[in-house]
Amino acid sequence: MDTFIYGIDFGTSNSAVTIWNATTRTLVRDPRIAGVDASFLYFPATTRRIAPVIGNAAKLRYVEDEMRGRFFQAVKTILPYATFTDTVINNQTYLIEDLIALFLQNLKARGDAVTRQDVKRVILGRPAVFSEDPAEDQLAEERLRRAARLAGFEEIHFQYEPIAAAFAYEARITRPERVLVGDFGGGTSDFTVVQLDPARQGLTDRLRDILATGGLPIAGNKYDSATMWHKVTPHFGRGAKYDSWGKQIEVPDSLYRTICQWDQIVFLRNAKKLDLLWRLTGLSDDPPAFERFQALIKENQGFALFQIIEGAKIALTTREQAPLRFTHPRIPLDMQLTLAEFNHNSADLTAAITGYLDKFLSDAKIAPASIETVFLTGGTSLIRSLRSEFVHRFGAVKIRDGNEFTSVADGLALSAPLFFPELHP
Repeated sequence: MDTFIYGIDFGTSNSAVTIWNATTRTLVRDPRIAGVDASFLYFPATTRRIAPVIGNAAKLRYVEDEMRGRFFQAVKTILPYATFTDTVINNQTYLIEDLIALFLQNLKARGDAVTRQDVKRVILGRPAVFSEDPAEDQLAEERLRRAARLAGFEEIHFQYEPIAAAFAYEARITRPERVLVGDFGGGTSDFTVVQLDPARQGLTDRLRDILATGGLPIAGNKYDSATMWHKVTPHFGRGAKYDSWGKQIEVPDSLYRTICQWDQIVFLRNAKKLDLLWRLTGLSDDPPAFERFQALIKENQGFALFQIIEGAKIALTTREQAPLRFTHPRIPLDMQLTLAEFNHNSADLTAAITGYLDKFLSDAKIAPASIETVFLTGGTSLIRSLRSEFVHRFGAVKIRDGNEFTSVADGLALSAPLFFPELHP
């Protein structure tokens, strides 16, 4: 009987599983595990315990149910925060590990359907940094490990996601290369410099090949937030003024900082905040904006609005402008977002990522000229302003692309010989 090991990339935005056959030393390709599934989780509103909807189907069901129930996105970003321990859903308490275990169980079930085994070995991806606070970083990994155990895995190892992406690229080359890997997801941007050599693929000792690794918690979701802040929040009254005891005072920015993360909008759904918005509707110089703001909160439209914003970001990877069109009757939005606007509004994010990259290479004493190849993966790597910074630093001829969404999962599976040497004589 063949022996299998799973490589699981549980991502902020998307997740994937790849299978390593340790007996034949090959990746298993099968349409049942091809591609990625969105890291969405939806619990329909009910008084009884039912299984949640997971992945792309969760979004469709959530919209069909008119956005009732509990919908989770980017759960991975919560892992480092000790202040989040549990949540109550349909009168049932779920730990953060319980929620993530549901994703991992789903990926394991897809893999088991292919292998026809109850596979217990897994290599899980993790960002170079969950958090810049070492205690928070360790907490995140411990929680992810517990979630994997709840999902049914017994032998669990972690691999840095950018290193996994490097191994996926190594499977494509024919000669040694010093490679800078940039892995850009929804929550983090991670970097690794690694000496790759197809002749060394599958060896159990690759530690000396990894020259440097690091990362920062800025990636695709923050680009969406930037569009919300600069382009969309004025539609909800940012910059408006209201009358207070005969003085014109600008509406506080704190309200708008909150709605720049769709999953935080729910925290405005309380009597105090809703009363403030109701009063601003009457006292401000832009009453319709605050009517839209109230509707955004009361009708739970944050997720739907951010889907439109994300869609525009994706469109701008190939176009010069994209529509921001929201057809909700109480929150009409019909604007165009140009590439120039998007680049300007997110310039600080791109600068933070590239600034980190420059320091990362400097601290590791790696000269940019010594980099032979730059391998970019993850959906955020398609943002043109970010990509152009790599072209500027390294030259277009050195840039390589992978499968932006499955490179990490493939590389995790290809890491199997490092962590299970006893299975690779």
